[in-house]
Amino acid sequence: MRELAVLVVVGLGTYLLRASFLLVVSGPPKRLARVLPHLGPAVLAAITVPVLVAPRGQVSVSETVPALVAALACWLLWRRTGRLPVALFGGLGLWWLATAAVAAL
Repeated sequence: MRELAVLVVVGLGTYLLRASFLLVVSGPPKRLARVLPHLGPAVLAAITVPVLVAPRGQVSVSETVPALVAALACWLLWRRTGRLPVALFGGLGLWWLATAAVAAL
């Protein structure tokens, strides 16, 4: 029962914190508004960089190199074509090839 109470309190706290931005008529403070556009890219980098550099929790050539090569190829394909499916499938295909090439060495 105590765990349920903790979950309810944490849920209400996060809800009130998010709702507080809607209640403030003038918007977020200027210092916070200046930082908010950088929040999304920072969170995305915090999620993806560790997965690319250490796919299974440790850095190894056999897993890190194919992941980095595929990520770079995916980004380049997306920048050139502007089509996300082409970039994702191209990166996946290159990841398979790079994994097979590293395994063959």
